[in-house]
Amino acid sequence: MRSGNLISALENHWFTENELSKLAEGFFHLRHWIQSGEFGNPVGISPTVSALFLHSSKGENQKKEVLNLCSFFFREQASSQWSNEIVFFLDCLWGELQLGRIGSQLEKINDKSSLSHSKKPEDYISSLDSNDLESLYENKTGGQNIDFLVKKLPFPLEILDPRIVRIPPGKTNELHRHAHETVFIYLQGNGHAKIDEVIVPVKPRDFVFIPRWCRHQSVNEGQEEMVFLAVADFGLTGKSFLGNYLKTARMKS
Repeated sequence: MRSGNLISALENHWFTENELSKLAEGFFHLRHWIQSGEFGNPVGISPTVSALFLHSSKGENQKKEVLNLCSFFFREQASSQWSNEIVFFLDCLWGELQLGRIGSQLEKINDKSSLSHSKKPEDYISSLDSNDLESLYENKTGGQNIDFLVKKLPFPLEILDPRIVRIPPGKTNELHRHAHETVFIYLQGNGHAKIDEVIVPVKPRDFVFIPRWCRHQSVNEGQEEMVFLAVADFGLTGKSFLGNYLKTARMKS
């Protein structure tokens, strides 16, 4: 049920300041409309909030429940037991929130216009040894045999997020999980990838699929550095996920 996500986001303070401000403005107007009996100017107000006002006008029970929802949002003493109708509206609010986060990307996809950013050939190519690779994340935890480095490719990507991962001989990266799905392209080194309870032997030229939210880890069992390209859809999931994304994915932020 998507409404559970919205309630969890509210209770755990996962909204951005802008999202929370817009929701607060909507519920403030909603309560005022109900108490005054007059529907104000809905410009800039969520369509779902306007629909909640119309729902509250159907009867006393509906009015009390919508007012209760307003009280719940403003952290006032209120019940969190909702009818199927309120659950429907909460689902609609969740959908509006998600659209607000990724709507601009969807518009660009359907606009069918080129997003080419340069006329220089060198701006479309990079390599393992290029100086334009950006160091993104590094962790060395001796007691757990963890030692690895992550670098980001220098392209202005919006959905894909390809990264170079390097693991020294005999070492491993963290056992972790995250919302984005990934494909690993092993370029150098031998060892295995752990995907939940499945052990997958890997060598150069292998492709490995990492599903969303599985616990996974790469282990270098060879005598040379393990290097692989991790291609993920982080540009999408990073925007749509509510909460501390890095906290779900890494041992340290």
